[in-house]
Amino acid sequence: MRYLNLFGGAAMLAAAVQAVPAAAAPGDSFQGSGTATAEVTDPATIRRVSDLRFGRFASPGAASTIRINVDGSFNATGEVASSTGMAQPASGRGPAQFIVEQAGNRGGTVYIPGTIIITNGGANMTVNSITARLVVTSGVGRNRIYRLDLGGTLRVNANQAPGAYRGVFDVTVIYN
Repeated sequence: MRYLNLFGGAAMLAAAVQAVPAAAAPGDSFQGSGTATAEVTDPATIRRVSDLRFGRFASPGAASTIRINVDGSFNATGEVASSTGMAQPASGRGPAQFIVEQAGNRGGTVYIPGTIIITNGGANMTVNSITARLVVTSGVGRNRIYRLDLGGTLRVNANQAPGAYRGVFDVTVIYN
């Protein structure tokens, strides 16, 4: 039946061609143009949504810690705990967040830092005990988009020098 439909269409096309008078003279040529397209993308993208934020606190007289959990909650230990209730910057406290778009049909592993050093140009603090969680935000199978939440523990030294501290860290996806 499929053959008959194609054959019938070809017969009608042949009849239509015979009914049209020839307009081209021998030796004439005509040209048309088309477009070829392709799109090459990175196997995945990682986009930063927010930074790891420990907030504002007073310099403690003894070593202390502030822990930012992946769910956004925080815990403070030592003398710094009493000053965590002070007014916070507009960005507040919270985990770092990234959007990770997975490459079509490829699995991979996300690597997070083991330690982050933050500095104010003269003094340092260390962030360690870094934890992460991946949350699927959309997609199916291996074509998913994830939110990566990253938390950690800030080690605040006794008599930590005042200032705004900043450090850079990498998050890497290696595909299988």
